[in-house]
Amino acid sequence: MRWKLEPGIPEAALETVLAHPRLPAAVAALASGMLQVSAQNRALDGIFKDTGRYVTAALVVYLHMLGELTLPKLKAYCMASGFLSPGRARALLAYLRYLNFIAQPEDAPGRGPTRYAATEMLMTAWRLHLRAALGAACVLEPAARVVAERLDEPEIFTLFGRLHIAGLLTRGSAEATLDATFLRVIMHRHAGNQLLWSLMATTTTAFPPQEPIPLSVAGTARRFGVSRIHVQRMLDDAVETGLIRRTEAGAIVLGGIYPHLRYLYPMQLIKLLSACADTVTARPDIVWGS
Repeated sequence: MRWKLEPGIPEAALETVLAHPRLPAAVAALASGMLQVSAQNRALDGIFKDTGRYVTAALVVYLHMLGELTLPKLKAYCMASGFLSPGRARALLAYLRYLNFIAQPEDAPGRGPTRYAATEMLMTAWRLHLRAALGAACVLEPAARVVAERLDEPEIFTLFGRLHIAGLLTRGSAEATLDATFLRVIMHRHAGNQLLWSLMATTTTAFPPQEPIPLSVAGTARRFGVSRIHVQRMLDDAVETGLIRRTEAGAIVLGGIYPHLRYLYPMQLIKLLSACADTVTARPDIVWGS
């Protein structure tokens, strides 16, 4: 329950996690877990390709759980998130339909905005990714297993999923750390998230990684299903904007990107653990029994 946060994201929680001795192992587990589920589920791999797709999928799951999944609602939440425009929300909704992640129920009302529902395919994929993420959170807080081990129960999955996504929508005072350059060059680029995960998964002893990280442009392109030119341009832009530098051998040195990493991944773990604490608050029987 020490992870239960007051409204907003107190910086004290971030400082506590940054000083945690198991943080490097937790971040590596988070990155490895996301890469593993990407490899297991091709549709989920498409969702993970950039932050806009992930945020849209999270909002679709959230609105589905609230019974309010319509395009106007999705646009409003996308604007509030600050990560993507209403126009892209429409395009990504169509993409989710292409993946068979959403559908229009047969009993949808004929008037008003079209109401959609998440399919079982999306909910199964979302549970898969939450299970991997919670596995990483358990590295910091083993007690989170009381929630992680019950994600197959529909009520617990819905409660935790809704609380987790609501937490993701809460913006803390350090949010400006993720500035427009970092978002544009890495997070909003195709396979940008996956490139970062591949870098974070290289060590369990330091966060952010301190040593140069070997990287093959061709191997990265094959692994994430993009072109070598795309990977090279992303790296070139990251070097030009000072986010990273490359050694003569082509290894990655994570210099200017450090402030972004020191916010992004610890805060993801904090929000997972906060959602666990809120889940236990709402369902104390998870710990103590009925």
